[in-house]
Amino acid sequence: MMVSGRAVYDDGTLRITCSGSPPVVALHGDLDEASRPGLVRAVEEAADGHSEVHFDFAGVDYCDLAGLRAIISVTGTDRDGTARLRRVVLHQMAPELSRVLRILGWDSTPGLTLDR
Repeated sequence: MMVSGRAVYDDGTLRITCSGSPPVVALHGDLDEASRPGLVRAVEEAADGHSEVHFDFAGVDYCDLAGLRAIISVTGTDRDGTARLRRVVLHQMAPELSRVLRILGWDSTPGLTLDR
């Protein structure tokens, strides 16, 4: 899933683009504690008003638990605090990250799908 779209975040270490409907959020670079605030804002913006969001991990060089948590959280609540179940599909995730999701039990998060 190669995606090009409008840049919604770019701090030189992490670049996030978004396109389509349902939105496809392409991640490029490092998802870590340092990029987490920008990642959270960009992800919330991309997901706002949508019942389904796709994330393309093909360009991810590094991802820690803070980065994974920010993306998984999209399944839960909107910016206004409204609880909702949103379908989140993860594409082209490295096998190591998929394994971390399984070890933590996050792979069974309601609404989360790993596209293998």
